[in-house]
Amino acid sequence: MSRLTSTSAFSYAAQKGPYLSIWGAFFFVSLSEGMLVVLLILRFVPTTLLQTLTLLLMGCFLISMFGKLLCPLWTHHGLSTTELELHYGLDIHVKVPRSLIVSAQPVQEKMGPFSIPRYHAARQRISLAFAERGQILLCLKHPVALRLRGRVCLTNQILISLDDREAFLAALDLAHTHQEERAVPIEQALSTYARTEPSVQSVRRELPLIADDAPVALRAENLTRSYASFTAVDSLNLAVRQGEIYGFLGPNGAGKSTTIKMFVGLLKQTAGSAWVAGHDVWREPLQSKMALGYVADRALLYNRLSGREFLAFLGQLRGLPLKETEQKIASLLDLLELTDAAERLCGSYSFGMKRKLSLAGALLHEPKVLILDEPLNGLDPRSARRLKDLFMELAAGGTTIFLSTHDLTTAEEICQRIGILHRGHLLAEGSPAVLRDLASARDLESVFLSLTAQSQEVLL
Repeated sequence: MSRLTSTSAFSYAAQKGPYLSIWGAFFFVSLSEGMLVVLLILRFVPTTLLQTLTLLLMGCFLISMFGKLLCPLWTHHGLSTTELELHYGLDIHVKVPRSLIVSAQPVQEKMGPFSIPRYHAARQRISLAFAERGQILLCLKHPVALRLRGRVCLTNQILISLDDREAFLAALDLAHTHQEERAVPIEQALSTYARTEPSVQSVRRELPLIADDAPVALRAENLTRSYASFTAVDSLNLAVRQGEIYGFLGPNGAGKSTTIKMFVGLLKQTAGSAWVAGHDVWREPLQSKMALGYVADRALLYNRLSGREFLAFLGQLRGLPLKETEQKIASLLDLLELTDAAERLCGSYSFGMKRKLSLAGALLHEPKVLILDEPLNGLDPRSARRLKDLFMELAAGGTTIFLSTHDLTTAEEICQRIGILHRGHLLAEGSPAVLRDLASARDLESVFLSLTAQSQEVLL
């Protein structure tokens, strides 16, 4: 892929039609009301000079307002060899160094009319997306301070929309950029990965087989969650035994996150029951949460606290002894490679660092059951490898791990049993080998695609 030699422009209206329809309706209403205002001015304003001045002021206001609403239709983002220039209308101009952009993923999120630009403080995201089509989510290496209409926003993600998304992604060429800028670190990471791979395989072979009579650490019986006429989880029955890594797979909207929220007590079931370490989640909430460690799909941190302060705060909430907490914090920060960033504010952490800090918080009280929702999402390969090793070591020590993931390779590599959920129903359950035999498939990806496709055909 050839590199850019000058700034390239990319329009970002992405479907001007709907916006123009809204603008046209607004213009028609404003024009009708404006004519009425003109008649009132001519009728009640006493002098010709005052009438003229009033009409001029009203005309300037209308021209300014309608011009501002039309500006996005003729504004472009610019991409050069060193930076991405983001625009919105005439008053927003933000420059982001290309070296800070670590990923650019096509997405589609709902947009409200005239809802841009906006800043989501909790997610550290600026949205300049003009429409639902052509959206790209840019993730930055670390949060940066960008000025949005006079307000300084700490930003980790930027959502934009483009008319030609594929051309922009090709021009951005992240793989080529980062390979060129970080050739030595990538080679070092690959060599480190190669050195650790044999030990990983040996750990995998040493994971104990879970006996059928082993204690059940996580159980669901007829677990159901309905919303009006829609059932997100339908009569789910499963049992995860002590020391087992259970992979929970399913397409988007299958009900995985809903199930997890019911297990951790964030969402009450419509019917059925859920138990953690033998404790009913809703009848014995304190006991179940004492035995539980939970990492959500998005990091839930206090951005004004440092990493070390955040973990100390969690230790106080758990009622852990101060000295013991300090020792565990130091150990976890070292284990997850966060020691150097321990005194920095959580708000300045990268996405991957936030994920690791969330995991440290979940492990602080040494839970019997660990529930993880997409724990490897956003991590670099080396960090992901370390966490997979950690999960297997925890399981070998008796910790039960319930792992929701879209990474089928990871599930096949570290999970002793896997359940595949689709439209709220558990389609199949068993070891990776059993599932492959069930679907006569060569790998877990083929099993997943086959089972979900068959279920889709039955439902249709």
